[in-house]
Amino acid sequence: MINFKKTSWISYVLSSLIFACTISCENPLEKVNPDHDQGVLQIRIGLEMKIFTANARIQAVNTDDFLVSIKNDNGEVYLSFDRAADMPASISIDPGSYYIEVQSPNDVFPGFDNPKYFGQTDLFTISANELKVVSVTASLANCMVSVHYSQNVIDQFTDYYTVVSNSQGSITFASDEIRIGYFDLIPITIESYLSYPVAGGVSETKTLTGEILVPEAQTHYQIHVDGSLDQGSMEVSIIVDESFTEEIITINEQGTTVNDGLIAFGELLITEIMYNPTAVSDTEGEWLEIFNNSAQSIDLFQVVIKRGTEVQHIINENLVISPQQHLVLVRHLNATLNVDYVYGSDLTLTNTGDEIVLANYGTDGTDGQVIALVNYGDAGFPDGSGASINLDLNAYDAILAQDGTNWCTSTLAFDTGDLGTPGSPNEICSQ
Repeated sequence: MINFKKTSWISYVLSSLIFACTISCENPLEKVNPDHDQGVLQIRIGLEMKIFTANARIQAVNTDDFLVSIKNDNGEVYLSFDRAADMPASISIDPGSYYIEVQSPNDVFPGFDNPKYFGQTDLFTISANELKVVSVTASLANCMVSVHYSQNVIDQFTDYYTVVSNSQGSITFASDEIRIGYFDLIPITIESYLSYPVAGGVSETKTLTGEILVPEAQTHYQIHVDGSLDQGSMEVSIIVDESFTEEIITINEQGTTVNDGLIAFGELLITEIMYNPTAVSDTEGEWLEIFNNSAQSIDLFQVVIKRGTEVQHIINENLVISPQQHLVLVRHLNATLNVDYVYGSDLTLTNTGDEIVLANYGTDGTDGQVIALVNYGDAGFPDGSGASINLDLNAYDAILAQDGTNWCTSTLAFDTGDLGTPGSPNEICSQ
């Protein structure tokens, strides 16, 4: 039995529109026809990426390797580049009507971790001596498939797997496979094999089949396999997930942005805390500094700041922190000239010490996985009156950051007159 239905179950979508593929170049492309004036074209590539499962992390997609074609209104290739990174910043082009196509270089054969992106602009016109800036957004051009097995299958069958295929190839989803497979938009067939023991020490296998006749791009097909030996019932259900909440996030030249609700422990660090300023009042002068300790940019949208176990503030805007970058989160704009985000009066930092926690949002903001924590009231932590306390630059590690002996009182003055290094590399603590 095959059931097709749509569901609105929670899905995380990462939609990002970037303009990060313009490469500086001293010498623009030689004129195709130097006998008459030409226009100048600048191409900017954007990328729309979507995530449909709550625990999925977006894969790195490098637009530098995208193929770029400039085509005239007859569909003929006027210019092309094997790599977007090899394009000049400005391209001399004959006056006329054109459109631009971009696509990722990977093939369309079925595979895990094989998203294919494609984008095409509308027709545009460029005149002699005109500078035309054209943005093209590439989005997912294939569909996604995942396989889920019911508890009945897990409990009653000794072995089970599913083969999902089209005319280009197939992917085998083992019993413990949680990855998403990517397929081109041609008919897809599904065969699930469920093995169970019978008398005599041998096994028999039940085969369940299904199909997706017209797969659609940017759609996640969840194959749910259910079977019960007790009831003698078998079923493959195909659930189509195409509902999402869109968020716009910038991806910079340093890498991919993470916004999937599952930032790993230690990918962010709390590196500096100003809990007792003297140049300004506590209500205006408190701040935290955090550091991206990962190799990819991270969006802090919905990161939870707690004091102990109590939620104090949930970051309510897209705030991207690049790899190896510090950001300063402040109670008030008067805290420092170097402000990246204002959390307001939600969070107060006690002068006698407390545990500060960064956590994922989870399901409701209270139950997300911990990302970083520091209890500056623990033994070994320094006093910070009129100065921030500062994690040793050589101790940027999630475990080391919890040891007070790796912290010291700042000695460098910043713009308010208090001591600290908000947004800058920390001092090295003398031992």
